Amino acid sequence: MREKHGLNGWWKFQVDPKDQGEREAWYKNGLAEVRQVEVPHIWQREEEYVQYCGTGWYEKQFAPMEIPPGKHVYLCFGAVDFQARVWLNGSFIGEHEGGFTPFEFDVTTYMNKGDMNRLTVRVFDPQDNAEIPIGKQGSWYTRISGIWQDVALELRSECFIRHVHILPNIDEGHVETRLVLSADPREALTIEYAVMDHGNPQHKQPIIHEVISGAERKAQHIIPIQDEILWTPEHPHLYDLIATVRDEGGAVIDEISTYFGMRKIEYKDGELLLNNRPLYIRGALDQGFYPDTIYTAPSEEWIQKEISLAKQMGFNLLRKHIKVEIPSYLYWADRMGMLIWAETPNVVKWSEQSRQRFHNELVGMIDRDFNHPSIVIWSLYNEEWGLEWDLANDTEKQEHVKKLYDEIKQLDPTRLICDNSGWIHVKTDINDYHRYFVLPEQAEEWKSDIDDYMVGNPEKNFVAGHEPQGQPIIVSEFGVWGLPSLQKMFEYYGGMPSWFQNLGDDTHREDFKSPLMALANFEKYQLKRIFGDFEQLSICSQRRMLRAVKQLIEEMRKRPQISGYVVTEFTDIEWETNGWMDYNRNLKAGFDRASNFNGSLIVMADQVKRNLWSGEEQAWDAVIVNNDLRNLDGVLHWKIANTDVRGSIAIHEGEKGFVRLTDAIKFAVPPVPKASFFTLKLTLELDGEVVASNEEELTLTPKVQMPPLLVCAYGMDSRFKSSLETNGLIVVDQLEAPALVITSRLDDTVLDYYRNGGHVLFLAEEGDSLPEKGQFTFRELTEGESWDRTSSFNYVDSSYFDDLPVHPEMGWEMEGLFPEYIVPLSNYNKLGGTVGRVVYMFGNEGIVETSQVISGYFQGWIGQAGASMLIQRSAEGSLTLTTWKLKDHYGKHPIATQVIHSLIAKCTVKEEA
Repeated sequence: MREKHGLNGWWKFQVDPKDQGEREAWYKNGLAEVRQVEVPHIWQREEEYVQYCGTGWYEKQFAPMEIPPGKHVYLCFGAVDFQARVWLNGSFIGEHEGGFTPFEFDVTTYMNKGDMNRLTVRVFDPQDNAEIPIGKQGSWYTRISGIWQDVALELRSECFIRHVHILPNIDEGHVETRLVLSADPREALTIEYAVMDHGNPQHKQPIIHEVISGAERKAQHIIPIQDEILWTPEHPHLYDLIATVRDEGGAVIDEISTYFGMRKIEYKDGELLLNNRPLYIRGALDQGFYPDTIYTAPSEEWIQKEISLAKQMGFNLLRKHIKVEIPSYLYWADRMGMLIWAETPNVVKWSEQSRQRFHNELVGMIDRDFNHPSIVIWSLYNEEWGLEWDLANDTEKQEHVKKLYDEIKQLDPTRLICDNSGWIHVKTDINDYHRYFVLPEQAEEWKSDIDDYMVGNPEKNFVAGHEPQGQPIIVSEFGVWGLPSLQKMFEYYGGMPSWFQNLGDDTHREDFKSPLMALANFEKYQLKRIFGDFEQLSICSQRRMLRAVKQLIEEMRKRPQISGYVVTEFTDIEWETNGWMDYNRNLKAGFDRASNFNGSLIVMADQVKRNLWSGEEQAWDAVIVNNDLRNLDGVLHWKIANTDVRGSIAIHEGEKGFVRLTDAIKFAVPPVPKASFFTLKLTLELDGEVVASNEEELTLTPKVQMPPLLVCAYGMDSRFKSSLETNGLIVVDQLEAPALVITSRLDDTVLDYYRNGGHVLFLAEEGDSLPEKGQFTFRELTEGESWDRTSSFNYVDSSYFDDLPVHPEMGWEMEGLFPEYIVPLSNYNKLGGTVGRVVYMFGNEGIVETSQVISGYFQGWIGQAGASMLIQRSAEGSLTLTTWKLKDHYGKHPIATQVIHSLIAKCTVKEEA
């Protein structure tokens, strides 16, 4: 094998903000104002350089080395971001641009034979990065600059093996090797291949000899694999391959070692197949950022732990999002059986130069990572980033994407290609979607989006003139935020981390993306009164996140037309907190049980009505998803905990991947003393062992009438009035008589009544559509798919409704009742007109000084805030405003009914007092 000398370790480093180093020949004179840094090095890890863009210089001295006759010395860089110019002993040896892929120089003639060698590297990372592949570093999160991967010297022959790409063929039981030499050989050479189990030379298979003539630089060979063992996520078997080149006399010219796995990935009739068996992707978006090291994993042990945690949570794939992942991560993915979806960092601007740079990184990634069996999908583009978001209408860009697809498919026919992840497709092997909905608020919208758009009309996800050809449907981005523990964060960093001020660019500076906003707004918007401290808020936020992603995933898994999903995302990254783990890799609350809905074998209830009256008759389906095709011969048990309601069903379904048991869960809702939370529990037993379990949140409510109180339903419709009477209340028409006025019309008459000591319940759920709403303005929350809204959080002071089952984070008890409007407390934007121009709107922070906020809404780090229930008081009266959707659900929905009754009771008690 080749002799290698590592150059990692301590280097001199100096920033050059005026870019004077090359003019002043620092490469000859040496660096002056230096600090010692450890390479691999990202200069943004240094607090004073966290926002520095421009030029930095590195210098390393190393001892002379013996160079045997006929050998050359190559200086090899794993990756330098972005442009590197390199000198050795004062002589310029070359330059390279591109921040993610390896490069090298032949430095044989520049090496000192007896004296120390001095290596100098000028790294330039421009502030204007629109035409360079960056991914999200420097745009969404902390920027990356410097020599951030390994540096080494390697001895090679004049003619050496550039690479060996290995193409497995499991159906024929062989691999095809594509070997490329560095130069045309001057003589006939012999190439030998030896194959063995990974790390086990005792299991060496026969050596294959092939002769390559003197004029050939490339060679292809077929190598049979005896008794092949397939690579799968469950059994990730690897083979080592040693390639040896000998001259005419039999002497070894070059020898390298690589490894591969026998696996096959394809699609057929809308289904993914791994090794000719159905594959269902259960993936997570992984952007590969780290709290200390930013863009490189802190250690191999860290990587192994991450992959183990991913598998424990039920994942079988990580989508390495617009980042060329470091080689050690891919190695452990191969070793541990984690599928990888790889994609190139994007550019922003559409130009000839940016396209060439992008192409260089894409091909460089594939060249470097070709033999990793874990990689099953290459992405070309993500959401048209680099295509300037006009692929649907721009035929030049469409032709560019098709040509690039064809090129990469020819370069690597062993993997699937996604042309434009998440958005409209041109030529692709994957029909994937990025769809962001928040649940429970948008539960029905999510179901409709799946059924009527993604599954029902997949052709809508292709440009005009192109139709789907049986590509598998994958929802490759979706997710919901869950705020991390600030206490754990500050303990980890020993204080506030630098990224709390948001180190992304100006396109990501909205208030809800700044962690500093949470510190400023937690008390201002009365959250301290409701939650006590931020730790309790983060726990509630994480519970809400778990509830949301569980149902998002289960709705997809109930539809076998979908071939998988990739949740956003694996871990938090700086200000973006939609990870199932926080930035420091702590599991968020409840995600230790994520495999209950994210595992290969799960059981679910379907068509569940979550808020029930005592005495109702119910019949729900049970669904079993069996990705591993286990033999389903067992028993399904179900029960409503803390009641006598339960049942069991014998199952004899064989090796089916999807089973629906219609009306498997039938019961009458039992009597309960008061409205309370209950849990439906499901367990699946196979061979006497519980192999899957799940839970659903319910509320059960008795029908209880109100005392015969006088209320005025001012301007309300006859149905609402009738429901009040049915529930025991006395409805009158005179505004002066009752203890309480219930209305959706805040006109002068009602306001005078309030100011004169009356109590008003203002049902303002229609927001700005109300013709008379007094001094209040409203903000309509975004309908349909919305990335911003998935960061949102609806909350309530549950102690105000201490007699009702209401979660502080507002869960399934609020199904159908979530507000569509809020009273805005902070400024916000909306899109207006047919061209979607931004309209700047204003909130009223003063409301928190004049009102008691009972429930509210915010996005992200307590930005974009609003109130959905508040109380204002006159000298003796009160005005309770709510935008909860109660009016039409009163008398029908158990919780809506109880909330109205609770609000009436609180107002009338105050009146009597």
